[in-house]
Amino acid sequence: MKKILFVSRGNISTGSYRIWVHDLNHYFNELGFNCSIFSGNTKEVDDADIVICGKSDPDLALAIKKNHPGKKVGIINLSSDKKDLPIDFVIVGSLEEMDSLSHYDNVFLYPLIEKMYQDPGDYKQHKNSSTLTIGFHGHYPHLSKFSPHLCQALEEMDKTQNIELKIITSNVGFNWKVGKPKIKNISMKSWDIKTIKQEILGCDIGVVPNITSLNLNDLGLKTSTNLGWYDTDHIVRMKNKSNAGRCFVFHQLGIPVVADLTPSNFHIMGDPECGSIAMSKDGWLKALMNLTEPETRQRMADNAKREFDRLYDPHVWASRLYTNLLEI
Repeated sequence: MKKILFVSRGNISTGSYRIWVHDLNHYFNELGFNCSIFSGNTKEVDDADIVICGKSDPDLALAIKKNHPGKKVGIINLSSDKKDLPIDFVIVGSLEEMDSLSHYDNVFLYPLIEKMYQDPGDYKQHKNSSTLTIGFHGHYPHLSKFSPHLCQALEEMDKTQNIELKIITSNVGFNWKVGKPKIKNISMKSWDIKTIKQEILGCDIGVVPNITSLNLNDLGLKTSTNLGWYDTDHIVRMKNKSNAGRCFVFHQLGIPVVADLTPSNFHIMGDPECGSIAMSKDGWLKALMNLTEPETRQRMADNAKREFDRLYDPHVWASRLYTNLLEI
């Protein structure tokens, strides 16, 4: 059996380390594979057949490959602008990211399945409440993606519903300007690994904005029948590393989700019984208003959780990845 070694300078508070080092190592071992995380003993590298380095550690990967040319060495979540590194494989978290790194021979997908949200006991049961809490969790630059449509939808909803917008992010002191809705009740919560599950479980609805919505004027273009360019076109910008990870956390914890047109979201939410996809102000507003009743929220959350469990069994994905690694 091949020996796999994870080498990363990350830690458990970083998502990429949790998912692709800590959690993936756990699932490899549950499947009976010979796998461990580097503890500092260089003999561990000598003994490994396959070395997986963290996203922030391409220098380590290159050094290991130089000193051990016979080993298979790869990097997690590599920046797509690094085109010519002499490595053997890359591990990515989405189809969007996979395409952007297709200049490498071996690009393997392992989705952002977080073990810490997999406990069946951590699952929301929806009830009536005086305040409807709409939750966002994630990196603070995503807050700008509330602009313009989600922002407008929340402002409209605030006129008739008692809502709270709960923002859970690592930088609560961020001076949020672009996309911040003018509503009565916004709370900022610090992302903390000790409290994140309870903070998310305190939400009734999850929102996942990611895409920047553009139009022809933004690009200096005019409509053209010959080219198929129209005022009604969807023109969007997204990171190459876009993924459904923020949706997954809500699915795992039983929170119904409204998300944007990011492609990976469709694997579960392409079924309207599992959630809602929105890009326009009216789309976001209609989706949010549809979730004001607890029975609807529970049904949508339960449907999405069933699909998540069917499509994203971590043991299935870990086994696929292991097979891919052996076949290099």
